Amino acid sequence: MKTSALQLTDLPTEILVLILSHLPAPDLLACNTLNHSIYTVILNCVFLQYSIELYKACALDNKNCTLSYSEKLAMLQQREEAWSNCKPSFHRVVPLNFTPGSVYDFSSSVYLLGDHTRLRLHHLHLPHHAGQAPQWYLFPSDDNRHIVDFGLNLHEHDLIALVTAELRVSSSSTSSMLSIDLSLRQFSTGQYHPSAKVPSIHVMVSELRWGSPSINLEIVGKYLALVTTFWRNANSKCTLTVYEWQTGKVVMDINGNPESYSGVVFISEDIILLPNTETRALELWKIPGPNEHPPSAPLRQLALPRLMPQNILRFISCRGEPNPTGFIRSQHYSDRPFHYDPLDSIVLLHLRVHGLHLSSLFTIFVHRRSLLNLLPPHAPFVDIDVEKPVPWAEWAPPITFCIDLGGSIPSRWITTTCGQRFVVLPSPGDDSDESNAAEDDLRRKPRAIVVFDFNPHNIRKAERELEADPDAKKIVNRERRVMDAQEIFAEDIVSYLPYVVAATADKYRLDGVLMDEDRVLGLQTDFEGHIKYVEVFHFG
Repeated sequence: MKTSALQLTDLPTEILVLILSHLPAPDLLACNTLNHSIYTVILNCVFLQYSIELYKACALDNKNCTLSYSEKLAMLQQREEAWSNCKPSFHRVVPLNFTPGSVYDFSSSVYLLGDHTRLRLHHLHLPHHAGQAPQWYLFPSDDNRHIVDFGLNLHEHDLIALVTAELRVSSSSTSSMLSIDLSLRQFSTGQYHPSAKVPSIHVMVSELRWGSPSINLEIVGKYLALVTTFWRNANSKCTLTVYEWQTGKVVMDINGNPESYSGVVFISEDIILLPNTETRALELWKIPGPNEHPPSAPLRQLALPRLMPQNILRFISCRGEPNPTGFIRSQHYSDRPFHYDPLDSIVLLHLRVHGLHLSSLFTIFVHRRSLLNLLPPHAPFVDIDVEKPVPWAEWAPPITFCIDLGGSIPSRWITTTCGQRFVVLPSPGDDSDESNAAEDDLRRKPRAIVVFDFNPHNIRKAERELEADPDAKKIVNRERRVMDAQEIFAEDIVSYLPYVVAATADKYRLDGVLMDEDRVLGLQTDFEGHIKYVEVFHFG
């Protein structure tokens, strides 16, 4: 008796879905084109559709969220569509009820801002629904020391690390001293973090005349990386110290020359990017594991563009959001349905260049994953020959987007990127109507909020939309971009990283913008630069 061979599509739908659910998302997308039967199965399965949409958004599912897959899918599609069209779902204005200071951060749906006393932090829990009212809260810390800066790891550890300073007057010394310390707190309670065996860590003692140090602090998994710089003391070292924050142990300590290091970004859970202002290079370092010796040199040095002789690179600020998670990869304290994949996110680098007659802000965007790909396939535990940095023209053009913001963007706000997006206010136009503007508003003109997106899936989606409707309010750029060196650089800056850019239909009187996964925060300041209002534009 002749029997016909069993076809894949002859299997029960439940078995077919189970088989397809084990495929990586790119293969699942390819299966869409096999035949109509497979296409129909994928189209009608919420879980498979959710997997595909996560892949296209470069996002990861949060297993701690109890929402159904259909609810998660709807939320993801709505959020990505809102970002794609730069159309917020709702808008709220939140005045400040305190006098703000200068320290701040914006991460994990929480905006924190220090006040003028330098003793307190206020945090704004931001709404996810139009019916929720944003409200300011006082961070419940009993620490009465001055807060120099702080770092957050909310989703992974419910952790805030305060860098504090306390004045010490010594009878044996003619100069007053500052004691710089780390205070590891549980954000939800304000108490010392229960996982920190040494919740208060002494960092250093400095002379008061040096001023407060410039601090950059990032926390990923079990590691806390702290960069300390004193700009007033030309003889002081710039230091990077990496702690295991749960034990208080120092696992890596790098002493840079004066005014060399000012920021750090985790590229993965144990690879850090350390921009060096003095050598004008990006250094990639590996944090040593339990059985490894601390490194004496970076794994790679990536040269920045060469400057004209009369110009000076004053500082480099850097940011990558969201941060990677530790090796366990848990978002235990998050109830959100999904988060952007940190490895697919972009790193932003602001380079402030000073010349004889100019001050320019040069900005570089590069994906975390692209930087990791520049390392050897199996990064060695021992140092490799890195005496000569890789020239800019050899590593940067295919993987970077570079733009000269002309000094017009306030570098005090670095939290302008999240995932693969970057938010910015364009230069004010000359066609705005000022007839009904309040006196304080006459110094600012209404501007649209502009969002750059470097996600390759969103770029292809925008190209399809523009093919169907050439008047769509988006711009896609895949062309070779050459930034004129002008009087700044000794070489033309070439970059190829594609992007799509869109802008809000409405214009707003703002002085700065910040962003996280779900929203843009617009900031309005007074004449002294103090924040007066926070405007919440929700996209998620």
